[in-house]
Amino acid sequence: MHYKHVMLAVGLDMNASSLVYKAEEMAVTNGAKLSIIHVDRDIASFYDGILSVNLSEHEAAEHHNSVAMMRKLLDNLSTPIHKHLLYSGTIEDEIYRGVIENGVDLLVMGHHKSDMLNKILLSPTEPLVKTMPCDLLLLKP
Repeated sequence: MHYKHVMLAVGLDMNASSLVYKAEEMAVTNGAKLSIIHVDRDIASFYDGILSVNLSEHEAAEHHNSVAMMRKLLDNLSTPIHKHLLYSGTIEDEIYRGVIENGVDLLVMGHHKSDMLNKILLSPTEPLVKTMPCDLLLLKP
């Protein structure tokens, strides 16, 4: 299959750089555009009703940190990035929105072992597999 627009959904962990290079290879092989999306969790809505604390300063600092880490991660790529999307919200909703709004036909994501709590509460993989309007490639970092 020939892809025209590859998007990498990346977390900013120690496995991110290997995923970036694998996604770049997929884009180059297909002669496709390469976009990157990262979603910062919307912490305020997660704790809504539980804590009466203003988390906007924390979210602003987290966003600034994400931008800096993403720039560092993408510095050594030889392929230009078509779009760099940095959203805040629910991971599966924001990735879905990024795919739809940008005409992506291949979404690349990393998938690694996680404990039972993450599988039950935090894993965005299952909802994305069920609803994704394009091909989805899960890579081991």
